[in-house]
Amino acid sequence: MCTFKFDFSQVYWNSRLCTEHERIIKLLPEKAVLFDVFAGVGPFAVPAAKVRRCRVFANDLNPFSFHWLKENVRINKVANVETFNLDGRQFIREQLRPFLLEQPTDSIHVTMNLPAMAVEFLDAFIGLLDGMESQSPYTPDLTVHVYSFCQDSSGTSEMRAKVESHLKQELLDEQIVQVLDVRDVAPKKHMIRLSFKMPLTVLLATTKSQVHQHQAQQEESESKRIKLDSDSSS
Repeated sequence: MCTFKFDFSQVYWNSRLCTEHERIIKLLPEKAVLFDVFAGVGPFAVPAAKVRRCRVFANDLNPFSFHWLKENVRINKVANVETFNLDGRQFIREQLRPFLLEQPTDSIHVTMNLPAMAVEFLDAFIGLLDGMESQSPYTPDLTVHVYSFCQDSSGTSEMRAKVESHLKQELLDEQIVQVLDVRDVAPKKHMIRLSFKMPLTVLLATTKSQVHQHQAQQEESESKRIKLDSDSSS
């Protein structure tokens, strides 16, 4: 049993996601490693450490979420959790990369529960181990659980297309672990989770140009969106 403490006025919490939190915890092997990119107040991180005895790296950019994340780690007395207050991409590149460079044999899981934009952060995995192929044939056991909103409750193809678009690579059928309709937000807005094995070819991609190009495209799209919003409100 885990206890959570937070201020509803400062952070996001949805009790309807408790079942999904439990599903992920059950998927984690005992003493696995969890990187929680958008940890919030710790609904994945704390039980993973306490119940499954995982080593956990938990991150959230929101300073209020980060505060309550640390507090929930403390009140649940879990010592095997490291907390970070970083941008999601920065967290993946500065914390996951050096961990993978140590070539761990552990089962590593990454949760990305920010359905409004989590898939956009998948580009941080491109080239994460660039250059490592010259050192050894190491293949990490890396499973990613990423969430997004889709129009169809059986949005397997839609969700898969989103993930592949941001990874800049197609996934093989055998790399798909699970696609799940987590909950219905609205008639044509479903929260979908895609769990997949991260392809080694993504991690070893020659990336700097790919990542910079992709980020430039995102910035251009965001700039256009802001301009459209501005024009429509004027």
